[in-house]
Amino acid sequence: MQQRPIVAFQLNPRGALTFAELTKNNVGRLMAIVLDDVVQSAPAINEPIPGGAGTITLGAGGDQAFKEARDLAIILRAGALPAQLDLLEQRVIGPSLGADSIKHGLTAGLVGCLLVFVFTMIYYRMSGVVATVSLILNLIFTLAILVGVDATLTLPGIAGLALTIGMAVDSNVIIFERIRDELREGKMVFAAVQAGFDKAFACIFDANITHGIVAIILLNFGTGPIKGFAVTLLIGIVTTIFCAVTVCKLFFDYYLASKNNKVEKLSI
Repeated sequence: MQQRPIVAFQLNPRGALTFAELTKNNVGRLMAIVLDDVVQSAPAINEPIPGGAGTITLGAGGDQAFKEARDLAIILRAGALPAQLDLLEQRVIGPSLGADSIKHGLTAGLVGCLLVFVFTMIYYRMSGVVATVSLILNLIFTLAILVGVDATLTLPGIAGLALTIGMAVDSNVIIFERIRDELREGKMVFAAVQAGFDKAFACIFDANITHGIVAIILLNFGTGPIKGFAVTLLIGIVTTIFCAVTVCKLFFDYYLASKNNKVEKLSI
């Protein structure tokens, strides 16, 4: 005798009462199982089903029938959720693999950021320290915005954070090199700092706008992890421009103002 797959289900007490009345009044008719306005299955009601516990028999047997039974079980479990579910991506991995991926992703991101901070402080001296503080604030602002918009930080999102730090470093390098150029031309420190930030702004803005365009494209046409990367990148672009142009400039202005703009040499 050929085996036929059966899907068992159990309703809560309130649903059991409604379901018992429905099956009692519709014996011999088909009952549609609908999810997201799509009829997923339509089994026949052979008899009243009191108590809320019942079974659905599918097909005449075979692999196709068992596949339909598994699919129907998944649909019934999805329909039992109290809130709407929008499935964007589905992956099946072991818990150890997922934890290991997160651990290595965070480690790589932290090591990369630490190396960037150390290099910046060594190469640009005290100005590098200012840049490092600006980069840390950039990272904090990005994470705060992610929490504020209730976004989930995925592994691609961690990569987006690392790229954000890289873009922020580029912005600081452009500013510092412009300041160095102004100092080589014989300008006073106050004038060199002001000119460096003013002349570097257009380049920084253009670079981040091009990154923003790419991120918007990824956000609109990408899926799953790609969208997570794009969201983090877009937020990082905003925080990068703010921290590099505004926060970093505030540090320099505060230092120069404390010296009455009479600083003769800048550690850069």
